[in-house]
Amino acid sequence: MFPPKLQLKVFVTADSARAIQAEAFIPVFHRWIKERLLPELVVDVANYAHVPEGPGVGLIGHGSDYFMDRGEGRLGLVHTRKRSGSSEEERLGDLVRRTLHVAALLEKERVFEGKLRFAPGELLFRVNDRLAAANDDATFAAFAPELAAFAEKVYGGPCELRRVGGPKDLFAVRITHASSTPLAALLERAGGPPGPDASLVG
Repeated sequence: MFPPKLQLKVFVTADSARAIQAEAFIPVFHRWIKERLLPELVVDVANYAHVPEGPGVGLIGHGSDYFMDRGEGRLGLVHTRKRSGSSEEERLGDLVRRTLHVAALLEKERVFEGKLRFAPGELLFRVNDRLAAANDDATFAAFAPELAAFAEKVYGGPCELRRVGGPKDLFAVRITHASSTPLAALLERAGGPPGPDASLVG
């Protein structure tokens, strides 16, 4: 079972990373707040685009955040779950569904038409709690079976899982699959668009 504070990053294609300016996400995220586009409470937009390889531009929520992050020098959407909400059995699935859902919505935005495409064949999973999950082989052995099983469900076949980072870093696993499956199809395999969650609405 996974602890409550989880992260998932889905990367954009190299062409998209070159074509997109971080500031372009600011008005999009402000409109999402105004229109209540997501099934959770989001309240603010943060701009760290000036920080090299930093968190970029983010949509801040009551229970989770979504940042267009440039960590590792690679642009991608990072979803950070800050509150427990889902049951232990549903945490991983909920994390994946919400991440893929927001990524799919971003691809459909008119301002990004023909420019923004995600490359969902690679995911970076993290536990945002060093006390609950040390970045070591023992933690990997404990979490890998559930990660592998869910990844195989989403991708329709076995995936490669590799622990990354050192002992001072968050526990992190890179999940890869030679997949060209569209985001929408992966989202459906993961369980479809997420519904309301009381822990995410205040």
